[in-house]
Amino acid sequence: MKKALFIGRFQPFHNGHLKAIKDMVKRHDEVYVAIGSSLESFTDENPFTTGERLEMIRGCFSRKDLSKIVLIPIPDINDNTRWVDHVLSHVPPVDFVYSNNGLVKLLFSRHGIFVKSTGEFKREENEGAKIRQLIYDGDAKWERHVPKGVSKIIKEIEGEKRIKKIV
Repeated sequence: MKKALFIGRFQPFHNGHLKAIKDMVKRHDEVYVAIGSSLESFTDENPFTTGERLEMIRGCFSRKDLSKIVLIPIPDINDNTRWVDHVLSHVPPVDFVYSNNGLVKLLFSRHGIFVKSTGEFKREENEGAKIRQLIYDGDAKWERHVPKGVSKIIKEIEGEKRIKKIV
């Protein structure tokens, strides 16, 4: 059984994340989605709570896909020398790790674990910091970078107002 791990903060969950996970679901029997910085919320880098991020992700997938996806919140430990062991202690054994993040690749490779790229998904457009900046600026274009269900959740929780208040 092929199992994959995908790590992100998902602040917010965007179209690039959606494409990457859908691709992983096609290739693997199980996909563990590690929600990093799970104890962080209401900050400029992490405006959304873990529960909100869980709902954003779950709302983007069919029941069939969700039967192969396991969402796992992972708190920060703020120690890069122990971080990989910390992450791996929260998930079942995996065959593959996916990330486009340079630090994630470096840390896992130092542990002898090869990290595959999620592929190109217009990273310059689909990046959490850029989307949060568009929200802060009041630019409605932010909505084109996230799935419709995510946009709906952000509006329901008044995420736009939250980001403007905390940044």
